[in-house]
Amino acid sequence: MFATANRLRSSRDITRVYRQGRYGGGGVLSLKARKSSLEATRVVVVVGKKTDKRAVVRNRLRRRVIGALERLWDRVPAGYDIVVTVHENPGELPTAGLDQLVTRALERAGVQ
Repeated sequence: MFATANRLRSSRDITRVYRQGRYGGGGVLSLKARKSSLEATRVVVVVGKKTDKRAVVRNRLRRRVIGALERLWDRVPAGYDIVVTVHENPGELPTAGLDQLVTRALERAGVQ
């Protein structure tokens, strides 16, 4: 779990990232990243009901993506707001595969 300083919570900030952020990803998940004026990098993972109707499955997906971000956190530079949106259920995708998807999305958005 990310520290409170690293969580993007405000809907206004999330909307700003969606509008002005650089796109990365595609397929299972997408990522939008925007340079912010803060020193800390903040992140939020969004899993909509289109992905799966069951809250248990959506929360599991959210936790898996947050875990992948935590494993890659030392490579993410400071001062970004990041919104990760999960579009499809990756199913039984191994942890290394999910890490690779998140890494690729970060690189495409110009964060790494």
